[in-house]
Amino acid sequence: MRITANMTADNALYNIQQQRQTLDALQEQASSGNLVNRPSDNPLSTRQILDIQNQIASGDQYNSNIQKAQLLLNVSSTALNSMGDIMTQVKQIAGKFASGSTDSTAIAGAVSNLTQLKGQLIDLGNTQYGDQYVFGGFKNGQPFDAAGNFTGTSDSLNIPISSSSQVSTSVSGGNLLRGGTPPAAVGSGATAGNQPVDVLGGIDALITAISTNNTSAINDGIKNMKAGSDQLNASISDVAGRLTRLSNMQSMITNNQNTLKDAYGNLQNVDLAKVGVQLSQQTTAFNAALSTTAKLTQLSLLDYMQ
Repeated sequence: MRITANMTADNALYNIQQQRQTLDALQEQASSGNLVNRPSDNPLSTRQILDIQNQIASGDQYNSNIQKAQLLLNVSSTALNSMGDIMTQVKQIAGKFASGSTDSTAIAGAVSNLTQLKGQLIDLGNTQYGDQYVFGGFKNGQPFDAAGNFTGTSDSLNIPISSSSQVSTSVSGGNLLRGGTPPAAVGSGATAGNQPVDVLGGIDALITAISTNNTSAINDGIKNMKAGSDQLNASISDVAGRLTRLSNMQSMITNNQNTLKDAYGNLQNVDLAKVGVQLSQQTTAFNAALSTTAKLTQLSLLDYMQ
């Protein structure tokens, strides 16, 4: 087959274009720092990179959810522990009147203290984080009024922490301080000390019992306050367990994120030293091809006849 001048020119032009494409690709990798800048660069790696990016984005979202849940539960935990301390004081006051008392000053002091402690429990029941009442469920306003009536909801506010797991960030104030919605009956006699306990109603009953020096009712109140304290402690333990779960999940997600980012880096990050050497070699080769082609295109028929 006869090699014509046009065939030689077309072949030279094709080789120059191929080298130019390789040079452009290396320059783009050096400037962007990415091995894959478009799907056509490496379809298989592109699919893997997109999948890893989606997993990393999901992990970031779950981490954000966990941080929000931890804030809410930490606020709840602080309030619950304060409630536990108040219940300890209530039990101490009630214990002093287990045998009754006719001292009007002591009775008045106990009634005043119990009234103030009940008010503190109500205030803690209205604990807020931002605009959210942590014991109010979906209710936007205060879940407890001044008398201790619960008007919130008992819905569980769940936050996803993985593709298949959720954690509740709420504690029902109605269940916690009123023993349910509607409030549980205040125990007396054989039912004293039974759970669920209407803590606020039990304090009211205890105030009445101390005021009237009703030792039987006072002892029922002591039992109810002990059961109410246990009810609060159960919530404290439950919230602590949820916080532990969140912390463990956060550690697992962080470790998984680090693994995914390493895999992403292996697929996408450019070895700048290696690309620099390749770029220098390709530039030299491209310039040599241009020089050689330029010299060949200057040859004429007379040059071949010499």
